Amino acid sequence: MKRSRSCVHHVAAAVGMSLLLCCGLTLAQTPSPTQAPVVAPSGPILDSGDGFAFDVKAKKLQKTRQSASGIACTVNASQQRVCLVAFDEGTQVGFATLTERALVPDPQVLSLTGLQGELDAEAAATDGQDVYITGSHSAKRADCASNPDSRLVLRLQLDPNSGRAVPASLKTSGRLWSLMQAQPELAAYVGERKCLGTEPPPKAPGLSGQQGINIEGLAVRDGRLMFGFRGPVINGAAFTLAVDAKALFEGGDARPQVTRLALGGHRGIRDMVAVSDGVLVLAGPDDDGDSEAVGWAVFHWDGKTSQDLVQPRLLARLDLGAVKLRRCDAEIKPEALTVLQETSGRYQLLMLSDGLCDGGPMVLTLQK
Repeated sequence: MKRSRSCVHHVAAAVGMSLLLCCGLTLAQTPSPTQAPVVAPSGPILDSGDGFAFDVKAKKLQKTRQSASGIACTVNASQQRVCLVAFDEGTQVGFATLTERALVPDPQVLSLTGLQGELDAEAAATDGQDVYITGSHSAKRADCASNPDSRLVLRLQLDPNSGRAVPASLKTSGRLWSLMQAQPELAAYVGERKCLGTEPPPKAPGLSGQQGINIEGLAVRDGRLMFGFRGPVINGAAFTLAVDAKALFEGGDARPQVTRLALGGHRGIRDMVAVSDGVLVLAGPDDDGDSEAVGWAVFHWDGKTSQDLVQPRLLARLDLGAVKLRRCDAEIKPEALTVLQETSGRYQLLMLSDGLCDGGPMVLTLQK
């Protein structure tokens, strides 16, 4: 009996889907990009004056200023918005005051004393009382060398009067590494020399990508720290890990919970920030070199943990094509997000980018 070509295609598709379901594979689906608005920054890059004054040699200063990777802001007793900015180069962080037109760095940066090596700080978050900074916990991108110095999470108490950290309050925790190893969903990607992504590293072409873990997002909500992973991205799903903030530093049951977010193929988490009804997720290319085409987007997740694949809501795709780079800027790679204002209908956000001096702060306005 003859069957139409269309019928054969439908049967083949049904069989293929059945095989996927039978084998336990789930392909994460995201809303069509055409269903989400395209949003450009509300204005030019905010001025940051002479920038952060890192205690490094002149040749390394610009590279360090271009390595912003996290931001956490609070309002101090004088109603000034004060922000901690983390950088993935070195062992120093900066504080700055945010005005309508500028991000004004403090004259001096804060050295994270007691660290043995470079933290590879990738994200920051605050609950208004403490500020948290996380290392990437990843192998080095160029050659897959293990990087134990990055396997720390830091906590600093905030002075409510100034909005800045109390240096003597610094506490470190290396417990997250073992917590990740104990999670069935993450265990295969946690270990020594776990190459990032799926491709050979540039300086060790004989090795292969192993989808090693790479933390780049952090939010704090209801006493829980939520870590967001740039990698691995498995079948279009990115990972988050929520743990009890107090237990991570002081011992006890951290109640770790893994949740997978369907962000789409080759799209990982680049930052997260808590809002009144959940968490905003800044998403962008994962650790594969050919993933740049996925672009940058912001999703809304209700923040609820689940063993099932979670489909966050796509709020916007970002259009950064018209951003004018300054003389000290290299490229735009959004890495950090904080909330400036939230109303019943919209979010006003501040975004920082790797590759731009002092993060190249830009304002985004997104409809809920």
